[in-house]
Amino acid sequence: MEFSELQKSLSDPPKPCYLLYGDDEFVLARAVALISGVAGGIKEFNVVDKEFKSATALVEELMQLPVMGSYRVVIARGKLDASSVADYLDKPNPTSVLVFVSYTPHDSWNHTSTPSAPNGVTLVSCNRVDIKYIYSFVRRIAKEYGTTFPDKAVARLYNRCGGYMTRINSEAQKLSVYRAGGTVSEEDVDEAVEPDIEYVVYDLGDCIISGNTARALEIVGEMAKANDLTAAFTLLYNRFKRLFAAALDPDGLNDFGLKPYMINKLKAESAKLSKRRLKSIIDMLADADMSYKSGVISQLDALTSFVSRATYGGAD
Repeated sequence: MEFSELQKSLSDPPKPCYLLYGDDEFVLARAVALISGVAGGIKEFNVVDKEFKSATALVEELMQLPVMGSYRVVIARGKLDASSVADYLDKPNPTSVLVFVSYTPHDSWNHTSTPSAPNGVTLVSCNRVDIKYIYSFVRRIAKEYGTTFPDKAVARLYNRCGGYMTRINSEAQKLSVYRAGGTVSEEDVDEAVEPDIEYVVYDLGDCIISGNTARALEIVGEMAKANDLTAAFTLLYNRFKRLFAAALDPDGLNDFGLKPYMINKLKAESAKLSKRRLKSIIDMLADADMSYKSGVISQLDALTSFVSRATYGGAD
């Protein structure tokens, strides 16, 4: 189940156990809050959020009855996972809702593998949400300050925050206060919101694909000032590895568990460069990475040299 489906699903009887996983802390916290909302009666008793040292202690908590309400919600923190209460889940207490929370970062293919879980566990993906859900969220924040937040400004905010709701939430509030009673522009977003490293490196990758050497070197210079060079090598390698795989076998992308929009994007971008050029870029990046790690040249010189060579000639 996607996070966007969670609230609607809770209008039916809640499931006995949810495993929330993903890489957006705000979305994970919001999912916990939504599930906690099914607990009625005395909230102080019917919502338990703590670390459990043993499965026995957790099951004992789950077997207690709600006070003046239909359900109790138990959020299990700590090292215990769903497999530790597999026997309980075979015959769960119908008045208890168990919640596990697992921060799970994306892999190099920009997707999160679905965790394994025993029967009786409902998996909820709490990764970065699609931008279509962000427009109304940002506008609700802006409305509190009488501020207008146009679609283009929201899209710019989404991109500069890397799609993470954790940052979007705080930055939207900051911009809404800044332009209280007025309109937030794309320029406002650019000036007030520090771009996420993924956004910066993605821009750099675009420049490499299009052969825009001047802009690519400008980005490298900006990253050097911000001490953000280390992530560039990993993020660039991951992106061009995906593009090369898309060029070699477009249909094979379905095996990586990517969403359709990501598959279509990789296919379109990989078509801009030949297989030979994509392989060459990957090899040049590997050489640059090895050069600075072995101490032959500095990290900045390695990335600058790679960018200069990789952008030469532009797209095929």
